Amino acid sequence: MNYVKGKIAENLHVPELVETVRATGTRQLTQFEKRFPYLNQTLPTTRTTDKQRTKQLKKIRRLAHWLDNAVPHSPIPLGVDALLGFIPLVGGSMSSLLSLYQVYLSTAFGIPLWLFVLMLFNILVDFVFSLIPIAGGFLHMFYKSNIYNYNELCDYVESAEYLERVQLRESSPNSRETTPGEISWAQLGADIKNIAPAIPLLAKQQVDKKSM
Repeated sequence: MNYVKGKIAENLHVPELVETVRATGTRQLTQFEKRFPYLNQTLPTTRTTDKQRTKQLKKIRRLAHWLDNAVPHSPIPLGVDALLGFIPLVGGSMSSLLSLYQVYLSTAFGIPLWLFVLMLFNILVDFVFSLIPIAGGFLHMFYKSNIYNYNELCDYVESAEYLERVQLRESSPNSRETTPGEISWAQLGADIKNIAPAIPLLAKQQVDKKSM
């Protein structure tokens, strides 16, 4: 059955379409990040030991592969997320909740807001695919949002920026206070509440600009 699904997906050029969607979305978000330095702020970094960080990363990796690549030696990558995607509405919602849990675990590393937004974007795309009858199931199967998010997290954790933030957090006398460059969850919530009414206007301006 997996082999048949894989052949159908290949004939429909699903892998190419999925990669195009991912690349386009990432490019748009990168441009958005450059326009708004606010997104360079990071969520609070949890003070942990190297051993605890390694354990947390392994936990996120297991969850990502369980969701996106749980079936070994399959002709196509197949996980719990893909199987749930074939259940209309309910399946997509359940898989999205599990994906959001993975993002929640990732926030302990004090990820930048742009990375947080990128992770949520990947989950949103995956969820939208799951809403499309039949063809959406194949798109959802190949759009590995959880593995994408895990790989993005690894790239950040291995960066010099993250190491600097860890050192800054460890040198802070008060573990409950945000360090320079960090934004608290409370402040982020207040900012979202303030900017939410302006989002429709900003979207309209972007549409008008493109139509000119």
